[in-house]
Amino acid sequence: MPAPNAMRRRHPILLGAAAAFAVALLLPGTGRTELRVGAASSLREPLSEIAELFAAEPGGTRVEIAFGASSVLAAQIRAGAPIDLLLSADERIAERLAAEGLAGAPVPFASNRLVVVASRDLPPVIHTAGDLTRPEVRRIAIPEHTVPVGRYARTWLARRGLEAALTPRVVHTEHARATLTAVDQGHVDLAIVYASDARLARSARVVLEIPASEQPRIAYAAAQILDSRRTTAARAFLRFLTDPRALAHLAEAGLGPPPASDLP
Repeated sequence: MPAPNAMRRRHPILLGAAAAFAVALLLPGTGRTELRVGAASSLREPLSEIAELFAAEPGGTRVEIAFGASSVLAAQIRAGAPIDLLLSADERIAERLAAEGLAGAPVPFASNRLVVVASRDLPPVIHTAGDLTRPEVRRIAIPEHTVPVGRYARTWLARRGLEAALTPRVVHTEHARATLTAVDQGHVDLAIVYASDARLARSARVVLEIPASEQPRIAYAAAQILDSRRTTAARAFLRFLTDPRALAHLAEAGLGPPPASDLP
């Protein structure tokens, strides 16, 4: 197995993104970054609060967070971006980093579920999953399958036998939050989003609650990057994610505990 540092230099085409990531983390006037975290965009609100609590602990460490699609963050890690800890919306992404020798064993810490939201301009025609194929629905926002929410959405559509019919109507978005924004701003008629993100909608409305029996497995997992120089701080932040205050922020944001099979 090649050394982690060697593996992270195998993707020169992504080095520009890695450099941009480094610049984004080193914010003007904030001094030296203590812990660098890459996190799924759907974690923005609760994780920002959790990071502040962590920094305020006795001997606490200041955390800088870059939010984005988990798949993009993983690609930046492979390119050498200075990330100490990845908080992915898809456990498979964390598992692949571990298999490549770039990260430790994934640690599941939260779950989510999917809902369908509609633009305020769409008539009230969505009552069942089959209604997504109605002619009034011309554009549906879903990220590429490499983005966690995109994979989850396609998994659900495939199980309902709807993916092929809806593919021509799909508008690709960058990540989970961009998907919600597309509906809020009226660029699309519908989107399949995380329930936690739907709570933040400005104008979009939930039109379909997907039953628990149809939900794909959505497990958020943390991956500690092996060549990080801040392993102690990363481990401490991982532990802090199970602190009652951190769990309260995750729950308030609409995130659940890890799937049952991942609980101790």
